[in-house]
Amino acid sequence: MARDFLLDVKGVQRYQEHAPDEILLTTEAELTGEGGILFLRYAESELTGLAGTETVFELRRDRVILRRTGRVTNEMVFIPGEVHASLYNAPEGALMITVHTTAVEDEMTLMGGTLHVAYDITVEGLGTGKIDYWLSVRPKHPPKPDRAANPPKHDSV
Repeated sequence: MARDFLLDVKGVQRYQEHAPDEILLTTEAELTGEGGILFLRYAESELTGLAGTETVFELRRDRVILRRTGRVTNEMVFIPGEVHASLYNAPEGALMITVHTTAVEDEMTLMGGTLHVAYDITVEGLGTGKIDYWLSVRPKHPPKPDRAANPPKHDSV
């Protein structure tokens, strides 16, 4: 699998009376498209606590779907204003989680871009929190400028 992009992830989790927990991560990613749908794929790491898991964001016109496979499995669907429940399977056990999407801002193309997803989360019908993720994707090797189209400028004497 070619990892031709760099992905910057900023996540902020706020749970009731706890201080916000923030994660910043840069990793290699793959960005592909098929039938008008974009797929952003990357391997999780020890930093996220999900080593051994692959995460795929499926970016559709009307929704974002996050799928995790491997050590942890889960599928979350983000549609602004809607609520979706799913099972979060981890080696420690399974949990029912419910997400209420409050915002999706998708500015992604096959050349890269940004994605912001915000949602309220409920775990096992008890703990609630607010989560924001900002993803920024850029080519690992930016294209070189076309020198013929943009000749170097020289100072006149």
